[in-house]
Amino acid sequence: MIKRAEKKDYERVVEYLDYEGSINTTLIAHIEKYGFDKDFQDVWLYFSGGGDTLAVLMRHFNSLYIYSRGFLYDLEELASFASFIGSDIISGKLDLLSEISLDLSGMVLEPSCHMIHKDKSKLVECRDVVRADLDDCRELAELIYSIPEFARFYSSEKEIERGIRRRIELGICRYFVLKRDGKIVSQAYTTIESSKYATIGGVVTRREYRNQGLASLVVSCICQDLYNSNKIPNLFFTNEEAGRVYEKLGFVYAGDYGMLLDHKYKIY
Repeated sequence: MIKRAEKKDYERVVEYLDYEGSINTTLIAHIEKYGFDKDFQDVWLYFSGGGDTLAVLMRHFNSLYIYSRGFLYDLEELASFASFIGSDIISGKLDLLSEISLDLSGMVLEPSCHMIHKDKSKLVECRDVVRADLDDCRELAELIYSIPEFARFYSSEKEIERGIRRRIELGICRYFVLKRDGKIVSQAYTTIESSKYATIGGVVTRREYRNQGLASLVVSCICQDLYNSNKIPNLFFTNEEAGRVYEKLGFVYAGDYGMLLDHKYKIY
């Protein structure tokens, strides 16, 4: 049975998600900020016949997030519900998405790996890395839009720039950059932050500056800044080479994740 979560369910929902809090940073952060009664966000609880919580689902605009602590043997209702919601992007653990994808035509499954930071001693010195300001928004957007994996989710570079400017002005995400001769050559930022965790994304280095360890400097700096805010860094990656870099910085594997995407987001 799937039931819409209400205000009285807040503690139950957050406690369930916090069992694997880092992988649920996005869900927890959105619930902490917006609760259960916004028109762009809905939260549901999936119950067993005995009343036990089997999963938490959240729609945030056109994205659907599904989290379950364990493997669900009866996924027909869950798949039907996801199909009814009609989201362009469905995110969750890879094994769960692999199962429900069989009942969701027209969507492509993209796997990724989740990592959580564990070893501060492996972070490297980052004196040249600085926090980005509003004057950097256009260049940050240009770098992000230059990566097809990122650009496909936006209609234009200007859309990205507006989003970055808003997040910096509101202080809800942190952007860090490394510059050479006044130009941003490497960057990283937090895509979402909850009260306990923060997800790092947008790790980009200009092609002509790659293989110099610059991304390691930026990621190290943002990790240290997060620790100073009493937040635990985590991230997702699809590139094995990037995974090896993160491992050297003290990140450890924390699970297989994935996204079911509408075909319009597929990279051919």
